[in-house]
Amino acid sequence: MKLPSFQFYTGDWRKDPGVQALNYHDRGVWFEILCLMHESNERGVLLLNGLPMPIEALAQALGLDKQILTTTITTLLTYGVASKRESDGALYSRRMVRDENLRKIRSDAGKQGGNPALLKQIPTTQVKQKSTPSSSSSSSSSSSSSSSKKKKHIGKDFSLPEWIDPKTWDAYVQMRQKIKKPMTEDAITLAIEQLSKLREQGNDPKKVLEQSIFNSWQGLFALKGGADGSNTSAGPKGAQDFSKYRT
Repeated sequence: MKLPSFQFYTGDWRKDPGVQALNYHDRGVWFEILCLMHESNERGVLLLNGLPMPIEALAQALGLDKQILTTTITTLLTYGVASKRESDGALYSRRMVRDENLRKIRSDAGKQGGNPALLKQIPTTQVKQKSTPSSSSSSSSSSSSSSSKKKKHIGKDFSLPEWIDPKTWDAYVQMRQKIKKPMTEDAITLAIEQLSKLREQGNDPKKVLEQSIFNSWQGLFALKGGADGSNTSAGPKGAQDFSKYRT
């Protein structure tokens, strides 16, 4: 589905050290690339006919010299402004990909006829649900069942980044449900961000998920022993905790 616009976070743009380290030329090029990514069939990823856009095609689209553009892209990657997929080398915007995932989550939840307020509901708290077409005639027990299904849907059916193994992710989501720490859309976003950071540090995302599953950890942490064998502080102590985002 083509969207007429995308959210531009001026505060984040101004505060991002990578963006602020760019000269005005490179900032302008990055913004033009963001516009192309927004129009891509896989929103947030720079593609041409479903394949990574060649540097020659991008230079032609932007009206730039190929050598100058190559230097700019190298700078964007070095400063962490843009990212490159390992699977096919396509450039992508981490923020735009996350926003697209959230959009799909909300869209899918809406198709289920659910009340958006349930996405923030705490299981131990009785929330007065506003009547919706799917809930106006439901009992409290059926509402609870619907809420449970919604949580499962949020955790399993949205579009994962290609570098996250879906089976291992599903197992992690199921483990979170078993320890009564089910995933909300905020927790999903933070978990993916954390996995991305750990991946950039050299940790295998699949093994990170398996580590948390094996230990029944709510959060995601650097691998025990570290990606290079030097880190001995893996585990919940001092690591990011997603408990405040449970529903």
